[in-house]
Amino acid sequence: MPVLLIAEREFRTYVATWSFWLSLMLAPLAIGLATFFSGGHPIAISVQANSDELEHSAKLALQETARLEGKTIVFGQGGASLVLSQPAPHALEASFSDNFPLSPLGRTMVGHLIERDLARAQSAAATIAVRENSPAMAAAPDAAKLSRLATMAMLWLTLTGSLGMLLQAIARERANRALESLLASAQGWEVVAGKLAGVGAISLLILVVWLGSAAASLAFLPPQPGLVGAVLRDLAQPLNLLRDGLIYVCAFAFYGAATLVLGCVARDSASAQNLARPLFLVLVAAFFVALGALQNSGFPSWSIYLPPFTPFLLLVNSAKDVAVMSQAILLAVMILAAAAMMLLAARFLSVAPRNYQIFKSSPPETQPLV
Repeated sequence: MPVLLIAEREFRTYVATWSFWLSLMLAPLAIGLATFFSGGHPIAISVQANSDELEHSAKLALQETARLEGKTIVFGQGGASLVLSQPAPHALEASFSDNFPLSPLGRTMVGHLIERDLARAQSAAATIAVRENSPAMAAAPDAAKLSRLATMAMLWLTLTGSLGMLLQAIARERANRALESLLASAQGWEVVAGKLAGVGAISLLILVVWLGSAAASLAFLPPQPGLVGAVLRDLAQPLNLLRDGLIYVCAFAFYGAATLVLGCVARDSASAQNLARPLFLVLVAAFFVALGALQNSGFPSWSIYLPPFTPFLLLVNSAKDVAVMSQAILLAVMILAAAAMMLLAARFLSVAPRNYQIFKSSPPETQPLV
């Protein structure tokens, strides 16, 4: 079938490049580094207290809080310190050094855990005053939002890379005069579908490896505590992976078909790049629109019904935030729009090259010899 042959040719062309393998390894390398540094090297902390019981309670509280934050600590003489003092029988002050590795919320949690142990030991309510060296308590990051942001960023990166390849796929054929011979053996819609399927398979493979790295890290690596582990667990949810993959296919079909229309209208690589600049500006705008919607829950909800913004806004919202029927309708609209643009690209591809060839091959008029 011509479509499959053209798709295989495009796939082989780009798989043989080193940039493809570099893109393929970006996410596994990033996840590996994040996992390595999230576990972190042991951080030395010194604890000073006026009793062994109080020091033991502080160490247990520090270990529990550090485990929740995904950090590894050891006790000894180091750069970070915790000084505990009791100015009154039922009062306790905890002073953390400026470079203490726990977050402000973690420091407060350590104080409450020590307070709990003091209350149990003394059978009385112990009040605690934690002197925070940081100006304000930072809110804990939302792992679900970070995983949605990571998924949306993956879609944006793969689209920006693959659309450039798709644009050059048509311009390359026209530059080396292979487009005319290709149209002689295949119809316009078969060429368009083959190009879209070939480049789409490459970008889909990259996305599968990127998202699969999160699932593989959970399957083959020790459980990761803290924020990094929570983000990876959310990314690796089977239903999330299935939904993200479906959204990506629809997004690539929409943006890929629009890119093919521009590539079929253009006469050479330079004009194709000039025509495609507004499309890439739309991609940049879609990224910032999705980022604004992720940070602001009051963002205009109507923007999700604009097809260029639809896939990005669907990704930054979880499956529970948008009704299933609404999601199905939005994705169907994108597929229908992609099909219409593919037919338009096939029409331009079948007509424009022939006129171009006739124009180029028409011999100049000559004056008859006298």
